Amino acid sequence: MLREKIYSKDRNEPRKGGRLWREQRRILISLLAFIALFPLALSAQDVQGSSSSCQGCVYGGGIQTPLLFEGESALVNQANLSVGASGFYDDNVLAAAKPRVADEAMSFDAHLGITKRSKRLVVNFGYSPFFTLYRTVSQYDRINHTGSLDMTYQWTSRIVLGVHETFSYQNGIYPSLTGQEITAGPAAPIPVDNIVVPYTTRTLYNMPGLDLTFAKSRRTSLSLSGVYSELKFGYKIAGQPLYNSNGINGGMSFQHTLTAHFDAGMSLLYQNTSYQGGQVFGNRLRTEVESAYLTLAYRVSSSISVRVFGGPQYLRTLGLASTKGRIGGTLVASEGANISKRVRSTAVDLAYQRAVNSSGGVYTSVISTTATLGVRRRLVGRWEAGANAGVAREDASIFQLGNGKTDGLLAGASITRPVARGSMFHISYFNVHEMSRGTLPISDNFNRNQVSVGFDYQFKAFPIGR
Repeated sequence: MLREKIYSKDRNEPRKGGRLWREQRRILISLLAFIALFPLALSAQDVQGSSSSCQGCVYGGGIQTPLLFEGESALVNQANLSVGASGFYDDNVLAAAKPRVADEAMSFDAHLGITKRSKRLVVNFGYSPFFTLYRTVSQYDRINHTGSLDMTYQWTSRIVLGVHETFSYQNGIYPSLTGQEITAGPAAPIPVDNIVVPYTTRTLYNMPGLDLTFAKSRRTSLSLSGVYSELKFGYKIAGQPLYNSNGINGGMSFQHTLTAHFDAGMSLLYQNTSYQGGQVFGNRLRTEVESAYLTLAYRVSSSISVRVFGGPQYLRTLGLASTKGRIGGTLVASEGANISKRVRSTAVDLAYQRAVNSSGGVYTSVISTTATLGVRRRLVGRWEAGANAGVAREDASIFQLGNGKTDGLLAGASITRPVARGSMFHISYFNVHEMSRGTLPISDNFNRNQVSVGFDYQFKAFPIGR
């Protein structure tokens, strides 16, 4: 679900009278700018920086398609390539209360997107490498990778096969540089928390999955799914090891269209997750979560849609550092809602969710409560503005031996404007604040701000058939 380059209808129309030389000249200018900035950025690696080995993954890692205006759609049956360069200021590179180290840096990124839609096959592929070069704190000058594949194949008139893969290997997460956004409105219950983040330098995330859908009719379908998830962390903070995790998830969902505007469904999910490496709840721990959800989706009008879901979750924990080594079954109520509105010049998305979830290294399984807001609006001329905000709480009181809580706040705003054919200028600001309390003070509380200015260039898309 990596970001896609979205264009409105008027921007997607080809310009008449264009010449090959103009396109070549723009490409040449982009390459010369990259070459000019690259040696300056490389010189930062020769400067010795802080010896601290703790770097917080301070920004949310939720990746989604940007909010769309009414009448806007993603490109299909095309391969597109874009590159970008940004300069930014970071007032807390180490993501710690003390020492608070500020630094400047350059970031270079690229994005390759491929979309293919035919009568039977739908493929969406995205890959984004990027690297960040700080002026003094050179231990974080490493290349990062994010990628995703979403493919469905209509085997017969009633059976659809799906293959999905999401992969990420990052040294910190920088949405202001890679164009990532806070996940607003979860597409399915129990997504990975992306606001409260672990305190480490490197994170590897891998989640492949398969699904099989049987369409009984145009209004009724039944789906079976299986997902493997893996989450690993690099350097730890202050000697506190983080929990690496791997899990197997299975589910069955039933979907029925009641009217042209109203859908209802039910999902049964099973999650089996093993944690290793931490010490708070023992070196090894395994949790099993069984969930049942009722989902209702209603399209109020052509521009407003509402979705709600809720149901019970039953949690069992094995391998806990206690006399019995386990906690008996615990019943937890979960719920969520999402409302989105999009018109010609404004798009808004508001979401809320509470469910048992993986904490991503800090704890093991927790009760995660998340609320997000995303806004996108056209301004005067060709200017465009966007704003995102998210708050989250991870509550470990589900384990009877502790009552630790971690709160996270992530907020950001950006302004963009096309400056030439294929080129985009952007200014963005992000703030993250994180605080832990209770009997499990895993890390220092911290606040971090980042301001970036940069350009992106979109090369001419290549058609790949119909």
